[in-house]
Amino acid sequence: MVIRPLRTLPPCPAGSVADAWLEQLGASLADPNGNRAEEVFVGQQILQSMGIRSFTPQVTACPGCGRTTSTFFQEMAEQIQSYLRTNMPVWKGKYPGIEELKVAVMGCVVNGPGESKHANIGISLPGTFEEPKAPVFVDGRLMTTLKGDNIVAEFFDILNEYVDTRYGSVKNAEVARV
Repeated sequence: MVIRPLRTLPPCPAGSVADAWLEQLGASLADPNGNRAEEVFVGQQILQSMGIRSFTPQVTACPGCGRTTSTFFQEMAEQIQSYLRTNMPVWKGKYPGIEELKVAVMGCVVNGPGESKHANIGISLPGTFEEPKAPVFVDGRLMTTLKGDNIVAEFFDILNEYVDTRYGSVKNAEVARV
């Protein structure tokens, strides 16, 4: 990925250089066969990660390490990201503030619980040789622990319930922004 300003900008007063640069932000992905929309998603992620503007719920996932031999949590994180993107056109009108939602999908007990507690909703999947259970945290508190073969489906149910409860009314959306 290459991040570049779209054009050279004239000198700006102190404090506005970053604003001017971000207005002209472009991202180029070095994949000639890739989807050009991915460049838009990357640009949005950059702005969102800098706290400048939110476009879609943020999914945090660990990259994997020696504690994980499975890619299950990474696949689950991708499923959640895809699910959120797919639902955003409807959710934006139905759930004010939904783009501020933070979801964590972690792969073991080392960083998983901490990251999950700092998200609005998070799951810490078992790592290698860990007991096959996945604690789910909602707003910093342990809500439940999922076990078995339906972890993904059960987490989606919890996610949908959270979105509807937290963002389902204007009053709830105002509380969510605080």
